[in-house]
Amino acid sequence: QPQQKDYDDLCSLPDLNEKTLLENLRNRFKQEKIYTYVGSILIVINPFKFLPIYNPKYVKMYDNHHLGKLEPHIYAVADVAYHAMLQRRKNQCIVISGESGSGKTQSTNFLIHHLTA
Repeated sequence: QPQQKDYDDLCSLPDLNEKTLLENLRNRFKQEKIYTYVGSILIVINPFKFLPIYNPKYVKMYDNHHLGKLEPHIYAVADVAYHAMLQRRKNQCIVISGESGSGKTQSTNFLIHHLTA
């Protein structure tokens, strides 16, 4: 079976329905692409293992970039919120939601890591 194209933003799917959405997430997850956008919303699928995408190289790569310019990443969300706070001079909020064990605490740690870097 040929590899299907994966979309890093679900809004870009040519046919958006539950089946294509889940297939796209599954295909990305199999490639260890755990982050996927839905517009400005970031979907994260917990891989239950460490991936080498949280080092200083990635912190620098996602510094001062717009969402969608690079592969989806939690650092991109943190950076957009940080720069919006600086530009608008207003507090920003990032909502993290999920089931128990889905990785909310780890995602929060990654956000804080990027903001403090």
